[in-house]
Order: sequence, then C-alpha cells, then structure tokens
Amino acid sequence: MSRHTMKAWAPFGLQPDSLECVIEYTYSPGSPAVYYGTPQPAEDASLDLVSVKCVHPLNDAMQAMLDEWAGEALSEDYWREKAIDNATDDDR
Repeated sequence: MSRHTMKAWAPFGLQPDSLECVIEYTYSPGSPAVYYGTPQPAEDASLDLVSVKCVHPLNDAMQAMLDEWAGEALSEDYWREKAIDNATDDDR
C-alpha cells in the first residue's frame, strides 16, 4: 500500500466552475487471477480516501460535501483511472 496525492476539481462551490482541491489517498495494486495450484480470482486495485483539502478555506458544511464527493469520485471511472495512473507513475 502506498500513499499519493493528486489535484482535482470538485464540481461545486462559489467559484465560476469548480473548487480546486488536493486528494490524498492510499493505493494497493490488484493481482491477476491464479489458475495453477490453488486457483485465486483476480483482485482489482484498491483506492482509499485519506483526506481532501481545498486550496480555499471551507466551512464545516462545505468540507463535509467535499469529503463525500472525493470518496465517491475515487470509485468513478474518470477519477479512479487518474488516481491509479498517478499512483503507478509515482511508484516507478
């Protein structure tokens, strides 16, 4: 398991388009299926949110919304791919 950060833009806030933030997360690579010996199914890579911080100060309600958005974003295709690419680039 390794720890990484990436810049993201939350799709809400007082700015004209979005809030710039930094998502910190842990990454564990998946494993391929094993077909010899004792068969094991493939495991997907896992991403877990550690924290998310906005470049602007937020009140508690906005921070709670940002935390919820970041946790959901890491499971959506676009941000999940970005996070995995970022983590594997960092690990090289």
